[in-house]
Amino acid sequence: MIQDWRGVDLGALVALWNRFHPERYAVDEAIFRINTVDNPTFDWGASLVDVDFEGDIRGFVAIKKAPAQFHPVVDPERFHLSGLAYTEPLHGVELMASAKQILANRGVTNLAFGQESRHFWPGVPTDFPVLNDFLTIEGFQFSGDFFDLERDLSDYQPPRPLNEGCEWRVCEPADHALIVEFFDRTFPGRWKYDMLWKIEHEAGYSGLFGLFIDGKMEGFAALHDSDSKFPIGGAVWRTSLGERWGSLGPIGVSNEVRGGGYGGAMLSAGLVELQRRGVRRCIIDWTTLGEFYGKHGFEITRRYRSAMLDL
Repeated sequence: MIQDWRGVDLGALVALWNRFHPERYAVDEAIFRINTVDNPTFDWGASLVDVDFEGDIRGFVAIKKAPAQFHPVVDPERFHLSGLAYTEPLHGVELMASAKQILANRGVTNLAFGQESRHFWPGVPTDFPVLNDFLTIEGFQFSGDFFDLERDLSDYQPPRPLNEGCEWRVCEPADHALIVEFFDRTFPGRWKYDMLWKIEHEAGYSGLFGLFIDGKMEGFAALHDSDSKFPIGGAVWRTSLGERWGSLGPIGVSNEVRGGGYGGAMLSAGLVELQRRGVRRCIIDWTTLGEFYGKHGFEITRRYRSAMLDL
């Protein structure tokens, strides 16, 4: 029987996810909840579960809407296949057929794999042939190449000194107006929404590291570690990273200081802060800047491709 997610045991869905995916893509129930039913873009009407006559779950698909009501997006009509898992391919095919019919009946024409607000997936992992084959059969078209990178921070040393004449530090409540002004000026879309959401839900600013020059905020790095209540980005793979895990990103500097070496310095300062917090294995997710992060000792650990379905 195919049904919606109401009343479903999320622990059972997580268990199925972890049986279906390779171990390095395992998730825990807290991350799973944050990225599905607790997300305001979660589509309760198109997200489906296949349950047998004994009540055992045979598969699920999670669908999200574009977050256009929260921040500007490239395509406000795009929906996202946030994740799926199944015990047998037939159950996955039947679930996708039902979900695609629901979306098509609404007039939805474009379904992306991952890449949504509070995502699991930047794209389809290239080292999971079962998922790649399934999505190919379902009609998804692949493009692009991007990756996650990791390194052990226990011996990290910045490749060069931080820029002088500015301040690098964890943000504080008194900085809130500067934070909002910075994101409105520089990153008014998803990054602003994600960071203000994180501050609000964590009831604190420890996840936001800032660059301050002449009384203005000019750069930021999002930091996530084992104390984070609502980690995002590469932190979804914290089970694989180990107990002393950490994640950095997104990260960016304003147009006013771009080109002055502040981006690399911002990264160094953020990594030193994570190191101070005791982080060992650190991940930076969803990027193409291998050379930039390679200068800081990061190595590519996961590769992804975009996947789009024309409904």
